[in-house]
Amino acid sequence: MLTDYDLPPALEADLVALDQCLLAGIAPPPALVAACVARLDGLPAAQVVTASVRAGQALCCFCYPVTDPRKDRRRICGVLATMPMLAQVLIVHRDGHVREAALNALATVPRSPFMLAALAMRLNDWAAPVREAATRCAGRLFLQVAPDVAVTMGLALRGSWQDWTRWAPAQAACMDLLCARPAVRVELVARFATVCDAPLGVTLRYFLRTPLLDAALPMLAAMARQASVRATALQVLLWGQARWKTGTRQEWVDKSLGLARSAPELARRNVTLSVDRKVLIATALHDRAAMVRRTALRALAQCRRDFPDLATMLPALEADPSPTVRRWAGYLQQQARP
Repeated sequence: MLTDYDLPPALEADLVALDQCLLAGIAPPPALVAACVARLDGLPAAQVVTASVRAGQALCCFCYPVTDPRKDRRRICGVLATMPMLAQVLIVHRDGHVREAALNALATVPRSPFMLAALAMRLNDWAAPVREAATRCAGRLFLQVAPDVAVTMGLALRGSWQDWTRWAPAQAACMDLLCARPAVRVELVARFATVCDAPLGVTLRYFLRTPLLDAALPMLAAMARQASVRATALQVLLWGQARWKTGTRQEWVDKSLGLARSAPELARRNVTLSVDRKVLIATALHDRAAMVRRTALRALAQCRRDFPDLATMLPALEADPSPTVRRWAGYLQQQARP
């Protein structure tokens, strides 16, 4: 894994060699460009921000402040015009004019989650002309991206693009277009249902900012392998509301003493699906994961009158291995007494 500032040494060496060729106005060997692309393809998409910055620095290590940026830019763009395969590397260049030219020249569909994430980042680039070029590029290429590449990138970024602030609705629509493709949606649901080695519960909350996965929630609540996914889907179905964290706020504990604590700032979206809440709760109370049983009990506390046989269910729950489940069962037992 990359740290905040490290690139694989072989990739950094290749980028430096590529930079020397470009500054001399010489077309680099195709094998060198192919090696740079292959090594970029191998980087983790989750590290796209720090890795792109580091790659951009390696590409410009001989540029600033020694040489004239305008002359360097003309040389690099001149080589790019004769060698379009360079565009896959130059979209992470530090110079915005070079990034814009690379996006205009890019015709290769991203084959890896990292390269797709690097292209998606340009939709939120600090330079408006680069964002506009990225929008046109995404319009050409996003519909051709393999579903598994799109889903891997989306899960690695955990829906963080929805918090980007520089882009306009036109750029945001490109990401919606990528994720809304039927094949991508099917692959995304399959990942949430089957993957068990990543913290997907929080990631699912971010994807539920839009109705993209609403129809799959009953299946995920019943069949997802990861307990956090089942619990999240169950909570959304029972409360009819998707919630996700947007930041933190200060909450007073004792204002007279100046004591405060951080509390999550949440955003909400109503989810309207026709489901049988009684069946959902009854099924979830027998789930193998304590967090799913706790979610069901919290909902049961609000609709206990819909369960006339509640008294027969509580003894088993009061003997549950989870202390939290036992406390909820005890609370419900107290509420059920006349």
